[in-house]
Formats: sequence, structure tokens, C-alpha cells
Amino acid sequence: MTKIPTRIGIVEDNDLLRLSLGTSLAQENLEIVFSVSTALEALELIETAKIDVLIADLHLGETINGIDVSLLWQKAHPDLGVLYLTSYEDPRLISGGKSPVMADNSVYVTKSSISEIDQLVQAINSSLEKKGAPKNARTGPLAKLTDVQMETLSLLALGHSNKEIARIRGINEESVAISLNRISKALGL
Repeated sequence: MTKIPTRIGIVEDNDLLRLSLGTSLAQENLEIVFSVSTALEALELIETAKIDVLIADLHLGETINGIDVSLLWQKAHPDLGVLYLTSYEDPRLISGGKSPVMADNSVYVTKSSISEIDQLVQAINSSLEKKGAPKNARTGPLAKLTDVQMETLSLLALGHSNKEIARIRGINEESVAISLNRISKALGL
């Protein structure tokens, strides 16, 4: 019986590392569904890409980091496993010591250990065992948002228009526009 390969999505802003990850993991009978360099590209795929594990760089060099991307993905796909990539060796340095990476359902791998493909595959398998979104684990800019604003942002990330968001949330379109404006200000956009 043929084993169904684990479907992987990669969000890493370092082109060489992203290419190396994709090539190495594909040789391990893992299916690379997407490999992108920005948070925005990853968020655009939430609705269409079907993955089992998201491998996300913690620090993408953007307003929205890898943790924020994974939280939005996990909100849309609660059974998603997440593996974070970091250049920090000390877990306390990750997101100022308040990182969901240390939560029971999160796995992280240092970028310096990625060359050990066996360790990386083991970390992917571990993330599958620990899948599910951390509770109240927002960090970085998303920590400033209310639950209602997070819901609005999630709907926007899923590709819904202002009109559709208004219908889903049971409010008028003008309220959605005001909410999105406040979200933009809170995120410094």
C-alpha cells in the first residue's frame, strides 16, 4: 500500500534556504505544495492550498511574521501542523520570550540544523503530532488586535470582500471599512 505523502507549505524569505528546503524535503517523499518568500503570498494561499504542515520562518522581515502567518493558517485549518524556522539557538530569544513556539503544540528548528535532513523530517513528524492552534498566542503586531479584528483580518486573508465580510459578521460595509482602517493602523501599514 502506498503511503500518502505529507503535504508541506514553506514560507521562508531566504531564497537559497527555501530552495534547499524544498529540494531536500521532496527527496524524503514529502510533497511540497508551495514554497513562497512572503507572508502575503502565504496568506493568499490559505483558501486554496491543502497542506498538512506549514514550515514558517519566524522572522520574515515584514510587519507580519511567521507566527502571525501560522496563526491565521491554523484559524482556517485547525488540524495544521506548524514547524517554525529560526536563527536563534536560545528559545528565550524567540519573540522576546513570549513565543507560541514554546507552546505544547509548536515545534521549532534552528536554521543551522536544517542540513540534518533526518532531524528536519523528525521535526515535521513531531509538528503533525502536535497540530492545532495555540490558544491566545498572538504575538507581534497581531497581539494589538481584538478578537473581532482578528476575525475580520482572517476573513480578508481568506479572500472575502468587504461586502462579504459585512454579511458574514452581520454588520454594514462601512463598519468593515472602519475596522480594516483600524487594523491597518494597529499593524503600522
